[in-house]
Amino acid sequence: MLRFLVLSPGTSVEQLWLFPLLRSLSQTPAQVDVVVAPAVMSLYQLCPWVTRGLPYEYGSRNSLTEWVNLLGMVRDGYYDGVVLTRPSANLSFLLWLSGVRERVGFAGAGQRWLTQVVTPKPEQYPPEYYHDLTRGLGLQVSCGELAVQIPGAAVAWAEQQQRQLGIEAGYVLLVADSAYPHWGQVAAQLQQQQPDLPLVALGGAMDIPTLVPEDESQQAALLAGATLVLVSEAQPLLLQLAVAVQTPVVALLSAATPERFLPTSELCIPLRAGTLAAISPQQVVQALG
Repeated sequence: MLRFLVLSPGTSVEQLWLFPLLRSLSQTPAQVDVVVAPAVMSLYQLCPWVTRGLPYEYGSRNSLTEWVNLLGMVRDGYYDGVVLTRPSANLSFLLWLSGVRERVGFAGAGQRWLTQVVTPKPEQYPPEYYHDLTRGLGLQVSCGELAVQIPGAAVAWAEQQQRQLGIEAGYVLLVADSAYPHWGQVAAQLQQQQPDLPLVALGGAMDIPTLVPEDESQQAALLAGATLVLVSEAQPLLLQLAVAVQTPVVALLSAATPERFLPTSELCIPLRAGTLAAISPQQVVQALG
């Protein structure tokens, strides 16, 4: 079986966008390991296509000891190929020192130390953007949908929360945040127009039942159990998790969020204005149909 290593210095949402790439690598078939910052490691509970998560605190001021330890991890893995998800002269040079035969990354800083350089297409939907790196390893596979696998314990927790709230069927999940000032009015109008519609808030101080999940797995389970999710761009990971669990989502977006950040899907309803505050509660309620 082949062995691949992916070095990903990105944020949590960037890690999630890597999941189709990791799935394609694992289906070659191969063992796939990732090197990520400890702060985002827990997200990989949702990724069944990764064998091992190796912690490394990416930064511009890593000590010599940290560099040597990372180099040792790469060498000790006896990998057939390594993928670097973000151009970096230092990391590319380290991968060259490791002696891994195939070293793939995007064009940019440090590309001279790579064996295969992929031209980035920043206009793409992010999962497709990262999935292009598979071409550097000679794989001709489609990206597929963004998806996660929710642990059974997280599903059981979400179902228990739903029972405790007395909700028998699905619910509308409001991902409340301070960036959108009208969440309270949205909830009030929904309760007035559809009094039998169960409303649940994820975070925020609201006059409806509120749940506080402990990690990304519980967040994903709550999103998957909803019949509809209302979320703004201020919660990018939860927005993308809603997409990944294939729950219909109304996404509140300002001009700061490019259109490419959402897939073209009937499950995604974008509401866009110059600022989040400019999106009225009436627009949000009307989007529910």
